[in-house]
Amino acid sequence: MGVRGAAICNEGEFMCEVTYVNDQLEKLTDVVIVRANVRLPSVDGLCEAVSEVTSTLEALQNQLTNLTQFAKSQNLCSTEVTYPEGKLVFRGTKSVKSSVYEAYRSGAGVPEIVDDGCKQVGKSMNCSSHYRNNEILNNWKGISNVTFAIYKDNVKVKQVVFNAAGSNYMSWYEKGRVLDSSWSDLKSATANYFSIVGHQDAGLKRTFFMNHYYSTCAVDVGWFVALDANQGGCEWEKNDGFPAFKYAAGDQRVNWNTAGVGVADYIAIFVK
Repeated sequence: MGVRGAAICNEGEFMCEVTYVNDQLEKLTDVVIVRANVRLPSVDGLCEAVSEVTSTLEALQNQLTNLTQFAKSQNLCSTEVTYPEGKLVFRGTKSVKSSVYEAYRSGAGVPEIVDDGCKQVGKSMNCSSHYRNNEILNNWKGISNVTFAIYKDNVKVKQVVFNAAGSNYMSWYEKGRVLDSSWSDLKSATANYFSIVGHQDAGLKRTFFMNHYYSTCAVDVGWFVALDANQGGCEWEKNDGFPAFKYAAGDQRVNWNTAGVGVADYIAIFVK
């Protein structure tokens, strides 16, 4: 990004660019004030004024584009927040009609620019998509601890803390790595599914799945599931939109067909 303007700058390239934009704004203001208070003598004078203002605006537009790109590259305008749980690297949002599993796995369906609210938790801010920190998830290293958190009405209702030492970005979500949990029986009870991939086939999209027991649909029991489809093999996984996040609202695992199932608004993954 080249530095514009005649003045000598010593504050660094970014501040020089800001100074240039400010100078151009002052110039444009002066032009407008002068033209507003001086009677233009001819059509040629009017054209000259329009040309001068247009030229200044074009220069400003180019420079503002450069400033925006530079600020983003240096993370100067980041809305990302670090929390006690660690750095937020993923947030999955309900009913956005985009697979939360694929968004986490590869970034599929995540827009290049996401709402600021998608990069935060616990605040009433608009979020219309999933959020993925590609830099961290695509370069998984030095991660010792991961927190998987579930939110309803912008309040964290459940969380599971994992030992991530020696893991990759897909393998940390294992029962044997659980350090702490909001569910008292999660560590001690058996599980037939406990992974990010979960149980997926032609008719089922049960991801980020923490499940205790299968038999028939009426007796399915577990702790958490992200449903990546409107329909599924059982009545309990049918939803108006997808993804849907269902969790055991009490202290222990729950039958997925009962009133003890909570429905979350979003999930979040933090790393340390």
